[in-house]
Amino acid sequence: MCGIAGIVNARLSSQEIGLALGRMQHAMFHRGPDESGERVFADARAGLCARRLSIVDLENGKQPAANEDQTLYAVLNGEIYNYKPLRVKLLSLGHRFRTNSDTEVIVHLYERYGIGFLDQLQGMFALAVYDTRHRKLLLARDGPGMKPLYFARTNRGFVFASEAKALFASGLIHAEPNLAALNVYLAAGFIPAPMSAFSGIEKLEAGRYLIVDQAGVQGGPFWEYRYRAVDPIRSDAEYIEELDGLLRNAVRSHLAADVPVGAFLSGGWDSSLTATFAAEQAGSNLKTFSIVFPDDPSADESRFSRRIARQLGTDHYEIEYRSSLLPALLPKIARHLEEPCSRVPTGVLFVLASLASQHVKTVLSGEGADELFGGYERVRIEYPYLLRRFAARAPLARLADWCSPGRFRRALRILSAPDERTADAEWNRVFTLGDKRRVLRPEYQCSALDLEPALLSLPALETCQDILQRRLAFEFEGRLGNAILFEADKMSMAHSLEVRMPFLDRSVVDFTLHLPSRLKVHRGREKVLLSTLARRHLPSEIASRRKKGLAYPVGAWSRPPLNTYVRELLLSSDGPINRAYLQRQLPIWLEKRNGEESQISSLVALQTWWNEFIGAKAGELSAVVAGRSA
Repeated sequence: MCGIAGIVNARLSSQEIGLALGRMQHAMFHRGPDESGERVFADARAGLCARRLSIVDLENGKQPAANEDQTLYAVLNGEIYNYKPLRVKLLSLGHRFRTNSDTEVIVHLYERYGIGFLDQLQGMFALAVYDTRHRKLLLARDGPGMKPLYFARTNRGFVFASEAKALFASGLIHAEPNLAALNVYLAAGFIPAPMSAFSGIEKLEAGRYLIVDQAGVQGGPFWEYRYRAVDPIRSDAEYIEELDGLLRNAVRSHLAADVPVGAFLSGGWDSSLTATFAAEQAGSNLKTFSIVFPDDPSADESRFSRRIARQLGTDHYEIEYRSSLLPALLPKIARHLEEPCSRVPTGVLFVLASLASQHVKTVLSGEGADELFGGYERVRIEYPYLLRRFAARAPLARLADWCSPGRFRRALRILSAPDERTADAEWNRVFTLGDKRRVLRPEYQCSALDLEPALLSLPALETCQDILQRRLAFEFEGRLGNAILFEADKMSMAHSLEVRMPFLDRSVVDFTLHLPSRLKVHRGREKVLLSTLARRHLPSEIASRRKKGLAYPVGAWSRPPLNTYVRELLLSSDGPINRAYLQRQLPIWLEKRNGEESQISSLVALQTWWNEFIGAKAGELSAVVAGRSA
């Protein structure tokens, strides 16, 4: 795991490129505290750099990695789980290696197959390969979107990095708000790629590559989420046996490291199955980590995580999360997230990652299972869609805009949506167009896009054969990649911790794309096939549990100390929020303690981000980055 960055086609001297690379890698120190590496290509006016968290080939895995004649160089953020068989194949073809690292395998794969090598990779990655002979840069990002990658096209060169802070440290671009992206955020709760919160900065979309050379910038997909035909003669028993084998193999490959690997353990099916298969390989050497909610017994699942930890005999650790921690954590979270995101409990994962990082460098997680196998309650509910054919959409849309947040308003938005994929997005809408006109100051309003960039892509939609497939595809392409995985990377790497996700192994994802919908959700049962696997391997009290998502304690924003913090933050800070409106509305939201919590948390995330990057504190952040490189 690393932080990577680079500059190509630069209008800078070699010395200036070297200084910029030094500042960029220092800005990402937390992503790779073990070592750094830089390479300037003077003739090409380009350079690459990396911060390394050493997990594979501890002694020799330094980046950038080169081919035999040092004409190709690569940097990698992530892990390539099938790099060993790929290396064996390349050796048989005559390639020579200096190290045992997965990054060097990428160089030789590119040398042999060009951009076609991307289809051979199984792993989580954001990578860059630079061809010094043709002055060509290749960027690519894994299919689910587990590793982030930012880039900017400036008049002094093309620059890319694992974090926006590194782009600012380059001196080629500065932090300015992207008002269109912020307005999409207020509707969706996250900012979908390729948009970013900053003007002039883009995020490479999941499963896509980018080529930058003297002719310009071009790109396309190398992996896409597309459903496939179901085998009509396969039995349910065959499906369960295949899944059992695939998940075991995925966990085995994700345990491969030259350092100990731990596991997050919530006590639900996903993390418990992951930990169970990991314990079969690691035994009592496996360390597991859980979060405890002492202030909210209804949210606390520690009795279940302790139960599975005892059965597996793991070395188990717990850490408490209390709402009183959040005011001090939110500025740190905003600095690491680099954009507002309210669809995941970032503070909870931040605390959990801080615990795990004290004991291991990498952990397994159960992320992705809900999106692949149908774990969310909302994907099981169909009645709003059945009523859409009878709905008078225009009047219902106007009525929804003035209703208080809650189930009735959500139902109205779904009924009045212009099409089915927009209706899917309305399930999780935070602010309507009318809301945004009221909550934002006029000069910051830019509502034309609204939810559109967050909708399911049309190519994916064309492969959906039923409502469930469409809604799961929306969850996979949208919230999973742009919020859940985004947050998992940023919050873990804030503590120099790598999170690996076996459910998002390519073999498991491909398996679910030809899995019948009845084995995902059927007659109100979620994750049907996975529940069979849970009954096979987990204690009955865990196997019989229903889905309970990780979240902040219910009502926390409306209780001390968060309610006081919310008032102080939102009513005393400069920025895009209309304080006059909030002075009237905020007390009502804080008192009701219902659907308004999503709106409160969204505005808190926006204002905190604004304070850290755009407002008065932005200068302080720049000074910190500059100080590290001094």
